[in-house]
Amino acid sequence: MEPIITFNLFQSIDIMRNAMITLADKCVIGITANREVCRHYVENSIGIVTALNPFIGYENATAIAKEALETGKSVYELVLEKGLLTKEELDKILSPEEMVKPRHLEKNR
Repeated sequence: MEPIITFNLFQSIDIMRNAMITLADKCVIGITANREVCRHYVENSIGIVTALNPFIGYENATAIAKEALETGKSVYELVLEKGLLTKEELDKILSPEEMVKPRHLEKNR
């Protein structure tokens, strides 16, 4: 039975290889991101409020997230309306480029 198992294993690997090549050729190669749509999704996500926790505090962040969910306004818009941060501070904090960098915050002493 071992020769049959080995033959079928190699045949399955060959089928899988052909499927991956076809997927890459027909579906993956040439895909590009729509930067404007991606930025819109990031800016309007309620989840970005977690990046604001160290700057505006947990209670304010929770209130902002709740209000954003209820009103449909963006977190960005609500933080500016409430005057919790300036536009420049908010742009720097919520910049996707900045959000992926490790951040070292000093502990309160």
